[in-house]
Amino acid sequence: MRVALVSEVWAPEVDGLVTRLESTVAELRRAGHEVLVVAPTTGTAVPGVRERRTRGVSVPFLYGGRRWALPDGVVARAVRAFAPDVVHVVNPVLMGVAAARWAAPRHPLVVSYHTDVATYAGHYHLGAFEGFVHASMRWTYRRADVRLATSPVGRGHLAEIGVHDVDLWERGVDTSAFRPDRDGARLRRRLGPDPDLPVALHVGRVASEKGCDRLVPLAQEDPPVQLALVGEGPDRARLERTLAGRRAVFTGVLRGDDLADAYAAADALVFASETDTLGLVLLEAMACGLPVVALDTSTARQTTAGYAAVRLVPPGADGAAWNRAVRDVAAGAAAAATAHGGGAAGLSAARAAVARPAGDWASTTERLVEDVYARAVRTAAARGVGSGRAAGPGGARRPAGAR
Repeated sequence: MRVALVSEVWAPEVDGLVTRLESTVAELRRAGHEVLVVAPTTGTAVPGVRERRTRGVSVPFLYGGRRWALPDGVVARAVRAFAPDVVHVVNPVLMGVAAARWAAPRHPLVVSYHTDVATYAGHYHLGAFEGFVHASMRWTYRRADVRLATSPVGRGHLAEIGVHDVDLWERGVDTSAFRPDRDGARLRRRLGPDPDLPVALHVGRVASEKGCDRLVPLAQEDPPVQLALVGEGPDRARLERTLAGRRAVFTGVLRGDDLADAYAAADALVFASETDTLGLVLLEAMACGLPVVALDTSTARQTTAGYAAVRLVPPGADGAAWNRAVRDVAAGAAAAATAHGGGAAGLSAARAAVARPAGDWASTTERLVEDVYARAVRTAAARGVGSGRAAGPGGARRPAGAR
């Protein structure tokens, strides 16, 4: 199958949406599918993946200066030249809305919802645009052959603005990297120099919409918790000043083995976001068997449902409550490790006992192709739209070697 992905965000940006897209693109290529990515940035070249960069603009005060895509004729020209079997527009805001408008009469169209853009706008003093954002979302999603959300919370957001018949794009995790038997000793001292204090790990953008200010008291309470913030964002410099001289470490972005080892080195993941619709970092932590302390939101409840090592903190709780929750789950994990024989082996065994990995990206992507993309092709054909390319079972063209 030939898949054109049109996204408002792409590498080298780092967030859960980009992680999902990069993982999906890698699995599409591994299965033998052809991929075009159209985005305002270009990432590290992936063999066999075509990338086209669109116009974009960076506003220093908006989302940390991230480059935002603008409506651009490059999209139509690139997609037309690629001749895809399906066009997948990811999290449309500006360029994505225009891309969907162009693609809907010409190609099978999938549109997926990932980020509560309207709420994010409020964090950057752009709340007046909420009505416009909702109207453009409603128009765009209703014209898709298949509508996707990445969680029931996201599906609920779409229902609130009048978009229904939304399917779930299944969750996925790199299970080869995020697993409970990793050795975190290499990063432990970097994240938490004091061996007698637990390490609370935050992974994600260092920004107001991620609730980072809720975590500041962790490093200020007496006794403190060692706070390790992995990631970059517009609030990093301010928080570094606030936490100067405290038990706080800012690592910047970590990738690959470094990120996986950070989960292994920590005593708990802290998740304070009110705006996430899924929380990919929660999935990564649970795959590692790492205890989770999260703000009590519908996202955190749904994503961690059934996970034994989680503590939810009420939205109005003070810093002492967050500190106490981290200490409690860390103490419980230490006791479980001792019961499993102690040491690194005991910790791995204790985490393996509670670990709950999501599906791997290979199986998640296979279902995306066979269930979602194939259905978009059939639905588009029923309205007289299609690529006219040879199709395999279910209407999806599958090249030799594809799974």
